[in-house]
Amino acid sequence: MSDSSHPPIPLYAVLFRVVVCIVLVGAGFAVVAALVATKPDAGRNAAKAPPPRVAVLEITPVDIEEFVRGYGTARALESADVPARVGAVVASLGENYAIGRAVAKGEVLVELDASDFREQVEIAREAIRAIEAQVSVIETQARAARETVALITREKEIAAKDLERVEAAAREGAAQAREVDLARGALLAGTRAMVAAEDVVASIAPRLQALAAQKAVEEARLKLTQSSEARCTIRAPIAGDLQVADLEIGESVAPSQMVARIVDRSRIEIPLRIPASMRALAPIGARAEILVRANEQRFDGVIARVAPEDDAATRTATVFVEVAQAERQLGTSSLAPGAFVEARIAAGRPSARTLVPRRAIRDDFVMLVENGRVRPTRVAVDFAHSDPLPASGVADTDWAVLVEPLPKGALVVLDGSRSLTEGQEISPVKPGESADVRESASTNKASAPDAGGGT
Repeated sequence: MSDSSHPPIPLYAVLFRVVVCIVLVGAGFAVVAALVATKPDAGRNAAKAPPPRVAVLEITPVDIEEFVRGYGTARALESADVPARVGAVVASLGENYAIGRAVAKGEVLVELDASDFREQVEIAREAIRAIEAQVSVIETQARAARETVALITREKEIAAKDLERVEAAAREGAAQAREVDLARGALLAGTRAMVAAEDVVASIAPRLQALAAQKAVEEARLKLTQSSEARCTIRAPIAGDLQVADLEIGESVAPSQMVARIVDRSRIEIPLRIPASMRALAPIGARAEILVRANEQRFDGVIARVAPEDDAATRTATVFVEVAQAERQLGTSSLAPGAFVEARIAAGRPSARTLVPRRAIRDDFVMLVENGRVRPTRVAVDFAHSDPLPASGVADTDWAVLVEPLPKGALVVLDGSRSLTEGQEISPVKPGESADVRESASTNKASAPDAGGGT
């Protein structure tokens, strides 16, 4: 295809287009130059900006009592599960047999039907009477047997003397042989009767022993039955409040079945877990303040005993705190067994310590102010203190007690979250100067537009 359809552009057209482009670029430069020439000139303050005002706290040692916190579950120091010791049917219930009722020691809780045991008592007594009657008969027979033995012995002696006389007469020819045999037969008969009588006497002692054994068995059965009859009356072994009382009249009770649980709330024991390293702060006799977080109730207790071993797995020690509750406290305001509590154990040794607000610590560092400049300092917290310190001038209630003291009079930045760099110059403001800080901040805000728009 030939190029005849696209004729060449004339020279004057090319020159026109170049001139138009140059004019447009020149106009753009002219507009920029005009804008730069007519821009407003912001006023500049040649004076150096003042350092920021920062709230600080002057460190003053505070006498504070060392303490350790522990946690545990309250339990009654004295409680009793009352079981049924015999099987029977519930005949009646005690007047105070109901959950939550207070019962006295020895008070009747449940009466079981003891009619079967009373019948067994009578049966045992009749069996003993029968044995005693048999003993009386045997003793009578024994007396008769002993008298029979005495008579037969006498008869044997007579027969023996008669035999001697007959034998003497026979030797002299005055008696016949038949008479000798008769005398000898009489002696043998007496001997036989004596053996029989002695056998009767000898059998009496074993018979009496057997009856004595039977009587002892029946007497033991009688005592056991009487005990079972007495156990049908179930009494409270201790004084306290009923935690379990589920029986109803007519219900069948089996041996060892629990019929009641009694809890004595007058003395509460709390096994507390504390850090093993703080065992020295919880000796026997140390006072403990018990706090129930559920209702914010507080109670006073004393450490009664300390477990001798530490738990290697949890690195904790166990101390046992006792809380004595007066009778007037045994209501809704009392410490209930089973409650999870927090305890504050005070060792009773106050000492001068350095306290800083918790909010002043950030990543284990506090910001100290030295010669008007900020210097970060690492600190270690020994324990927390949750009470206000009016003397500090700040309203914080969350304080940290430091392991190593800070210099007295040192200035600590209150707000550890502020973006301050090491060596930055600041103007420290103490708590009493907070009003000046607010006034200064208001003044700076009011002057800010003038500084930005002045000429």
